[in-house]
Amino acid sequence: MDKKEVFKKFLEENEILVVDKNPGSRNRLLKIVCDLGAKRHMVHTASGLVEATNVLQEKKISLVLSDYMVAGGSGFDLFKMLREQQPNNKKLCLVLVTSNISQTAVAKAAEEDVDSFIIKPYTLQSIQENLISTVVAKIQPTEYLLKIEEGKKFIQAGDLDNATNVLKEAMALNTKPALALFYIGQIEYMRKYTEEAKGSYQEGLSFNTIHFKCLVGLYELFLREMKFVEAYQVVKKISKYFPANPDRLSQIIRLAIQTKNYKDMQFYYEIFISLEERSSLLMNYMGAGLFVSGKFLLANNDSPTALQYFDNIAVSCSDFTKFTRATITILVEHKRFDEAQKYMARFPSGSKEDEDYIVSDYLLGSHSNVEPHVLVKKGLDLYNQKIRDVHCMKILLKAMEQSGYKEEKLAKYREEFAELWPQRTA
Repeated sequence: MDKKEVFKKFLEENEILVVDKNPGSRNRLLKIVCDLGAKRHMVHTASGLVEATNVLQEKKISLVLSDYMVAGGSGFDLFKMLREQQPNNKKLCLVLVTSNISQTAVAKAAEEDVDSFIIKPYTLQSIQENLISTVVAKIQPTEYLLKIEEGKKFIQAGDLDNATNVLKEAMALNTKPALALFYIGQIEYMRKYTEEAKGSYQEGLSFNTIHFKCLVGLYELFLREMKFVEAYQVVKKISKYFPANPDRLSQIIRLAIQTKNYKDMQFYYEIFISLEERSSLLMNYMGAGLFVSGKFLLANNDSPTALQYFDNIAVSCSDFTKFTRATITILVEHKRFDEAQKYMARFPSGSKEDEDYIVSDYLLGSHSNVEPHVLVKKGLDLYNQKIRDVHCMKILLKAMEQSGYKEEKLAKYREEFAELWPQRTA
């Protein structure tokens, strides 16, 4: 059977999924696939991950054509979902539709995660040629890929010696054997040969500097070895070239703070706002990353970047009023009262009775021309509401002194201050 017949038979027998958030592009791909011989009732369409998931629950899909970015995520997210759903389907074909050279390079680097890619603008002939080669490669894989599959089976069986031998044989069958080197690196790490594993991943990257699996292998190796600076440099590269997913972005933000790469936070914020769906957990990580970075930069004379970070919090993380309160607090500490004042408007409506709003309002009010006795009254109101904030307590104690309170009246507040914040002075 020649290649065209193999392809025709595959289209006639298998369910197909086309994913693109643009209806025009989606319908065009649908028409092309049907023109190539697919049966219309076996071709399904979706605009993004949610709709695609619904299709996958009902149909066993064997060919997917997905745009690079789709509603709710990326083609990579969809492909990962499919591989997890069909781990033993060796004929599953996952084709990424790319719009530019950068996306195409990423698709090439995502070996095993992406089977092929189609570059826009495409034609009926270009898609036909691509899909024929992709389908045939799945049904009649190269000797190199067969060796890798054989090696993977030995790994799963725990036979690491035979796995290594087979993967080394695979290396001789390909001029850029990054995938084989990834699996060799995995075996070496399983054997606790950390330096050897690192060498294999890096050798794989010498063939393709953004080979996804080798980058991830190297990142996880550094992370387990607690080499956080090295791990961060690798994962930063992953985030630069590959579509973001919320779980990985949370890890990167935490690692950026841990390694004091504060000036990178704007880059991660731009990734964050590009996501169509942002969980509360991710929003919390993003807000914390921006605030910690902004606080550091403000203390180190980079106020423009710090204020940009605080503005980002106000725009995208204001649902978490703790960040608005923290922003106002740090700006008041630095005597930037006008800048602090503008963030009061970022509190949600109906939050004026909440602690974060009350504390922020008191801190700002303490630096206007307010009589000490007024600050005492408001401060004691906070105190009696069981609100304990180090800055508010300091203001209250100072105002009480200025209002002539005797030491015996101040004693209990000083004692509580010392107990709550032993490292601070009232």
